[in-house]
Amino acid sequence: MRKSRAWLVIGSLATVAFIFLAISVKLEPAWLQNIDTTTQYLIAPKVKPTTTKIISLIALLGSPVLAICWTIIIALLIWLKEHRLTHAAWLIFTQLSGCSAVVIIKEIIHRFRPTKEVIPDSGFSFPSGHTFATAIVVLAILCLIVPWLQDQEIQFTTVLLANGWLILIAFTRLYLRAHFFSDICGSFLFALSWWEFSRLLYFKFIQSKQSAAVSDTVSP
Repeated sequence: MRKSRAWLVIGSLATVAFIFLAISVKLEPAWLQNIDTTTQYLIAPKVKPTTTKIISLIALLGSPVLAICWTIIIALLIWLKEHRLTHAAWLIFTQLSGCSAVVIIKEIIHRFRPTKEVIPDSGFSFPSGHTFATAIVVLAILCLIVPWLQDQEIQFTTVLLANGWLILIAFTRLYLRAHFFSDICGSFLFALSWWEFSRLLYFKFIQSKQSAAVSDTVSP
């Protein structure tokens, strides 16, 4: 119960913060431009041909398409271990619907990508699809896979690696100048918000099915 309430608080705060950030990106205030410009200035000297090849490969591994594949694999593991098809389907739904929502938000905000991209990319900038999709995978690992692990050291290592991978994917988007720093922050916030929103929908669905089952049982 406490964990559910904590997630509800986190999801609510993330939603409010995301809406505020999205409005700020649309209005382009000076303080936000300063943050994004400063971040780009700090990363720019690190751009080198060899590093770019490595970063590009990592970015590919963190693409939304591959993140969806990782999500399906995790969903299959859930199905095989817990025999919960609805749980597995919910996870895939969360990823697919979230990625679709990101595309819609991109069109609404209509923010162009940073200039002088290391590798040209298409589409709009806010929020980052790579970061969002990877964040959902990481949330699935932390919330669904880690509780299976009995050894605390393995749990700690898994949490560390999962979060490290998310940070690394986010960094690749900044390094390649495919996104602004605020795009990355927006993706983190939206992933937390979408995860909690989807989780609440799932429990509502389960409760409605249980209520319907009870109703059928007691009906004459």
